[in-house]
Amino acid sequence: MLSVKLTEKERNELIEGRNTRNSGLSERCFFVLLSDEGKSVFEIAKQTGRDEHTVRHWLKMYREQGIIGLRGCAPPGRPAKKTSRIYPIILEVVPKSPTEYGYLEEGWTINLIKDHLKKQGIDVGASTIKRALKKMDGCINGFLRQHQATHQVMKKRRKG
Repeated sequence: MLSVKLTEKERNELIEGRNTRNSGLSERCFFVLLSDEGKSVFEIAKQTGRDEHTVRHWLKMYREQGIIGLRGCAPPGRPAKKTSRIYPIILEVVPKSPTEYGYLEEGWTINLIKDHLKKQGIDVGASTIKRALKKMDGCINGFLRQHQATHQVMKKRRKG
């Protein structure tokens, strides 16, 4: 039977991990805390709705590496290069009116942002801009009311 026994310090660290915004880490910390309470892998899997293999994997990772092992690894695939380059530009531009940059439109659209970036030597597709806007979503909510077209772009993005 795979089980984990925790010290008070480890338990507190895992409780703190449960309160993070990272739901994956929070769930994995919960597996370990349940194991510390004496629950079996089967019971933890049943309670959390996860497969026993998943629970067993994360308990083993905790035993080998501690809470660092519960953080998981980076998702596969090539890191986004353009999104990180355009993010600061969009963050600067979107809160302002396009008229401040010489455009006739009153609000930002995906095509207008794409054109603005192209003028700065960055050729990106609409999906890259949408990813950057999604990343910014929490940052620009206050500005959406000011720029109706941006609001429409974000509204369409949420639906689709």
